[in-house]
Amino acid sequence: METNTKKTIAIKIAEEITARIGKRMLHPGEHLVETAIAEEFKTSRSPVREALLMLERDRLVQRIPHQGVVVRRFTRTDIHELYDVLYRLEEIAMEKAIANIQPEDAAKLENVIKRQEQAVKDQDVERYYDLNEEFHQFIFTIAKNKVLSETYVSLRRSARPFRMLSMAQGSNMATSLHEHKEQVKALMKKDVSTGKRAIHEQEIRSLRSLDIIFPE
Repeated sequence: METNTKKTIAIKIAEEITARIGKRMLHPGEHLVETAIAEEFKTSRSPVREALLMLERDRLVQRIPHQGVVVRRFTRTDIHELYDVLYRLEEIAMEKAIANIQPEDAAKLENVIKRQEQAVKDQDVERYYDLNEEFHQFIFTIAKNKVLSETYVSLRRSARPFRMLSMAQGSNMATSLHEHKEQVKALMKKDVSTGKRAIHEQEIRSLRSLDIIFPE
């Protein structure tokens, strides 16, 4: 039971640090001090160490000899390379999901979109981000390829701060919602080319937003 509790605390800490990176509350090169984090979350240092290891695996922080753990500095090239793989996986999932989708699957996706519409009205970036992840993950579920889904989940954690940053820019939430609607239409019509085009448009828009923030 103790191990499960520590795991839950570690995940909570890792997710909170990831969110703070996405909100730019934590900056590249900033030190993450175990004792301070443990004190903030009212826990021992053990789950904090585990959380930092998770973030290190997700390439969001790095351990520097004699300095400790710091928030990783990302360049524009780093993000473009990450998104290139992430969106190619989404294209594969779209193609496979089109071959497998059932009417009840489309209904579930449309339910997510309705909740996204409310998040856009409320200008709730965090809520929209969570629904965005639910939307994409469900397409991977429909695709029915475990390795594809697991690979996507791993990369998605690395991309979370950047997706949050992108969604907070201008009208990106509303545009993302439109792109999701186009993807659902493509799934229902079993139109692979339209589905992939909507994914590509989402990739280009997201990268344009991030290019403004991140240097070469």
